[in-house]
Amino acid sequence: MKRISLTKTDLAILENALIEFGSVVSFSQLCMLFDEEIEYARIRISKLVKQGWLKRIKRGVFVISDLSTRGVLSISHNVVVNILVKDAYISFEGALQFHGIYDQLLTNINAVSLKRYRTTSIDRYIYSFIYTQEKYFYGWEEYSIDNQSVKIANIEKALIDLIQFHRSRYTTDLVLEKLSTFRDDIDHHRLTEYGFKANLTTQRILGFLLDCVGMDSGSLHSAVQDRHSVSFISKSEENLYNHKWKLYYDQHFKQYLQH
Repeated sequence: MKRISLTKTDLAILENALIEFGSVVSFSQLCMLFDEEIEYARIRISKLVKQGWLKRIKRGVFVISDLSTRGVLSISHNVVVNILVKDAYISFEGALQFHGIYDQLLTNINAVSLKRYRTTSIDRYIYSFIYTQEKYFYGWEEYSIDNQSVKIANIEKALIDLIQFHRSRYTTDLVLEKLSTFRDDIDHHRLTEYGFKANLTTQRILGFLLDCVGMDSGSLHSAVQDRHSVSFISKSEENLYNHKWKLYYDQHFKQYLQH
């Protein structure tokens, strides 16, 4: 049976760990504080994990739970991403939420990564990593959250990533909504520059969406107009075809076209 309360000794050790190392601690750091043989320290650390006072993030790395509420992470869920994978940045809806333009509840945190890493569930959040090439690993900034450094995409890159890595009717419609609703918060020049760096299908979809909201798409169109292949937002027998962008799109988007 798990103990609910901490012993005075374990409480003192965890408090000292917070003072010495912060909320994120390694196995070796904890062993130093236990000041015991490593195997006995391992048993005590394992017990604290089972009791919920320590949350194992990955092998040898733990987060000390909020000592007033057993089992609740004492750091932001966004911080976990770069604990798991250093060369990764939060993108998609999570990045939009961080920048204040997405207000729905999120339990999935999706990141773009230079390393393949398994989907991981921690403290009711699911962390997924989209593996990418170096040339697409840009458009993020580092923020200090709970004394930890966290890489998060800027708004424009999060929109590009939604189209390029999670392309569907839903994500395309989400990007369209953000372009329309938060036009003044989006750097149009930077968005277009990022579009030039993206793949052909992403460029076409972005240009199509800019047309839908009445924003300038001229430079993007110049970049793709001589390409002869066709692209799809999503495949369906009921798709319509846009000749300007050589793009098949869902009928849902017809209502937004300006001309």
